[in-house]
Amino acid sequence: MLMSILSIIANIVFFAVLNMNIYTDRAMMPNGEVRQWHRSPFARLSIADQSFLIWLQMIFAAVSIISSILFLLGVREKVIKTIQLVSLAGSAIVFIIIMIFTSDSHANYA
Repeated sequence: MLMSILSIIANIVFFAVLNMNIYTDRAMMPNGEVRQWHRSPFARLSIADQSFLIWLQMIFAAVSIISSILFLLGVREKVIKTIQLVSLAGSAIVFIIIMIFTSDSHANYA
């Protein structure tokens, strides 16, 4: 039961962090001034045309949350518990991959 609650909380925290504006992008504009944007990891993935990582994170999170809710509602199948653990691990791994990828991506502005 505790694992189900922690799974739901972890996925909520993952989405909160992925939607926070934690990166600052700077680009030189044609008129010579430097423009600055504050972007979230999801925004940087969209700019870098890597939106499949966003969808992968959402799929893992949805499966994890749904299986956790089923487990909390009393479905005590071993398959549900296995799906919950695998989807939580997948969600955490994709979260780490997104954070690493977005820290090294730089948008090009023309």
